[in-house]
Amino acid sequence: MGQRSRLLGLLRAAGSLLPGDRLKTAFYRGMIAKPRAALRQLLTGFYRIDVIYSVLAEARAYQGKLSILEFGTHRGYAFTKMLYAAEYMGLADRVTVHAFDSFAGLPPPADRRDENLVTEDAVFAAGQFPGNYEELERYCRSRYNHYAIHRGYFEDVLTPEVLETFREQLPILVWIDCDYYSSTRTVMERLLPFIPSACLVYLDDYDYNYGSRLTGEARVLHEINSGKFGNDIELVVDRRLGLDSDSVYRFVRFEGGPQYQRVEPYQLRTGRARHNDSALP
Repeated sequence: MGQRSRLLGLLRAAGSLLPGDRLKTAFYRGMIAKPRAALRQLLTGFYRIDVIYSVLAEARAYQGKLSILEFGTHRGYAFTKMLYAAEYMGLADRVTVHAFDSFAGLPPPADRRDENLVTEDAVFAAGQFPGNYEELERYCRSRYNHYAIHRGYFEDVLTPEVLETFREQLPILVWIDCDYYSSTRTVMERLLPFIPSACLVYLDDYDYNYGSRLTGEARVLHEINSGKFGNDIELVVDRRLGLDSDSVYRFVRFEGGPQYQRVEPYQLRTGRARHNDSALP
């Protein structure tokens, strides 16, 4: 079976010094298992704000006006992070950040597809997550000018006029914090014609009901990838940015639709063949 792990040997040596199975188990759980889990989470854990900066770094390669769209703003924590990030990255003159929220809290669940399937307790309820539109507007107006706040339910504020602006401001990030299946579906149904391939879609509540395809944002993901919105579109998980999370996706369209224009076109690399037997480049 191969050589024994040195770490395993050290653990057994340490265990031999401890009397009784209960003390050995307590030592293992408290001194080995928990610190190891914490270190793994520290090294590979997903932090959603990283996505904002990564997308903005990519956006430097694209021409023209761009946009970030947040659906579900609450008190504006992530929204203001996006505004600051665009300014920090030197893109405030090209990237407009849009917030969409009723600021009155969640509407009632539309049906079972919006509800918790694990216990009888409701995870989301009408009136939950209210915001303060006036306070957020006042804060943003004093610091930024590359934003727009759309106050109202998604079906009311995603008007044809608003959607047309995204032909000129191609979305680079669609931030979905809608909680409900019904709300997420409304957003995606209306946005799909305006999303370019490679646009990043972040699903904040993907893990609702463990990411079940029966409810929430995960159900919309499943419907898109099973062809209910057309057979030429897909949301592909991005492990490079999402790490251990199932919340980060790239939108891909097979043909048609808007596309980013690069500042510099791709250069095909040509040259002599290289032969190298080492592990180094």
